[in-house]
Amino acid sequence: MALIYDFEKDIAGARLNSKIKEELRALFRDHLSAAHSKTRKSEAPLGVKTQRMRSLCILAAIELLQNEGNYRFESMSSLKEKHIHYLLDHWIAKNHTRGTIENKITYLATLARWLRKTNLVKAADEYEQLKKLETRSGITMNDKSWEAVGIDAQKVIGLIAIENKHIGVQLLLQITFGLRTEESMLLRPADVIMRRKEYTYLMISDGTKGGRPRRIDVQNEQDLDVIYLAETLANRKSRSTIPAEYTLNEWKNIYYYTLSKYGFTKKNLGVTAHGLRHQYMQNLYQQLTGTDSPVRGGEQPSKDILTQARQIITEHAGHSRASKANAYIGSHAAIKAKTSKDLTNRQILESLQKNGGNKMEAAKQLKCSRSYLYQRLKEIDNHDHA
Repeated sequence: MALIYDFEKDIAGARLNSKIKEELRALFRDHLSAAHSKTRKSEAPLGVKTQRMRSLCILAAIELLQNEGNYRFESMSSLKEKHIHYLLDHWIAKNHTRGTIENKITYLATLARWLRKTNLVKAADEYEQLKKLETRSGITMNDKSWEAVGIDAQKVIGLIAIENKHIGVQLLLQITFGLRTEESMLLRPADVIMRRKEYTYLMISDGTKGGRPRRIDVQNEQDLDVIYLAETLANRKSRSTIPAEYTLNEWKNIYYYTLSKYGFTKKNLGVTAHGLRHQYMQNLYQQLTGTDSPVRGGEQPSKDILTQARQIITEHAGHSRASKANAYIGSHAAIKAKTSKDLTNRQILESLQKNGGNKMEAAKQLKCSRSYLYQRLKEIDNHDHA
């Protein structure tokens, strides 16, 4: 049975008048767990974490209007476009990132739909205030895997498993199949292996983002040993890999505390457990294309191979848009653009000299486009003659 978030405590603690609280209570009761996205395939309720974020963000926005904005409307039916613009201006003044504000706009659009005011909130890219902010690209520019900082994942996981075998097997699930942390915890190993003729795959459904089940093709039959090992540690009550005496939240506290002892935080080693998922995607890309990913400096494969690889990585990661693969493997164009911007005039001139003035070869060596190289050479020439 799907869980519905207990929003009552949020409403009770909000600094709002009783009528608005009652109206929000009714709206949350009827709609809080329903998906906002029209393209979402699953009919299942939203996850409890998403419901909680929706509840807290909507309440915070209305509190802001009522208290700091001094908009003392008595009913939610009085919510108007000027209130949305006030919120945008306030968040921008507080230096919120464009991505954060776009998420909040989505919550406001959801609220507007509940109120049957579908035209109240526009798409994020229609607000002039936001156009001035830096766009969130969703493209990683750095390799976030454990390998990137020289960590032998299998060796370290083995050490952690000595201290806590359940955490050890959850980390193995993450690096072997690219699972998210919560997916590895809630996985019911006895139920996930599927066989159809010559194909073997996993069907992941517990703990997935947005409640969307996904298929993960098994690359090597030996990888299934990790599933069989996890099955030996599954508790009899939930059949997950969380010990029976702990709730999910209690287990997360133990899990993250244990990893922090080994330095797996951004502050210490610079990588987190999520880096195992990145490592899986990096390795999968290498298997599919025969070359390293863009973020690791690999050469760009043919267009059809790159398209197929991005699609498979997207599916294995549990996303719907192929562009989401860029969050793990990067983009050749983005990496090239970043590399180009970092080039000094001296590097450009030295490369041109080494290649006998051949601009095409110099551009290849510098990992920039020829058009960009021509532009920089023109700027250098103009500077020398200024």
